[in-house]
Amino acid sequence: MARLPAVTRDQLAAEDHEYFDSIVGTRGSIRGPYGVLLHSPKLAARVADTGAFVRYEFGIPENLKETVIIATAKEMHSQYEFSAHAKLARTAGVSDETIKSIATGTAPGDLSGDESLLVGYVHELLRDHKVKDTTYKALVDRFGEQDTLHLAVLVGHYLLVAQVLMTVDVELGEGMVAEIPD
Repeated sequence: MARLPAVTRDQLAAEDHEYFDSIVGTRGSIRGPYGVLLHSPKLAARVADTGAFVRYEFGIPENLKETVIIATAKEMHSQYEFSAHAKLARTAGVSDETIKSIATGTAPGDLSGDESLLVGYVHELLRDHKVKDTTYKALVDRFGEQDTLHLAVLVGHYLLVAQVLMTVDVELGEGMVAEIPD
């Protein structure tokens, strides 16, 4: 059971309804970290705004964004985040083989192209706390400076989400399955 219950719109002060409505406007509903983040409505809205930008407004293909997100979730051992985004990754065209490779930790070695580059980048950033010059150059050559910056913020956003999910122990939602092996 989650350490903090999700907050409903009715539980918020009237002046905080705009934050709830804004999150619903970009995501369709309140789920995952946002229900608990609404214990601080302004914070929830700011986190959601950054998330909306990195998910919906910057230019790399959806399948690659989702690859970065699940690689980040794997590194953080965030089962909820991985499971939620593995479903989105599949919808965006990421293969089951790629998802399994990331989940089991065999990636990036058995990936190729952009997937290998991006998972390798996530590993360097989160495991080594440093990005090699060759990796940075490869990212800039492939995605440009601005989208390389956006990739760093995408990883950072999902680090924040993972930390919230793990701190308050948000459980897998209905229909979600654990995909990261223990």
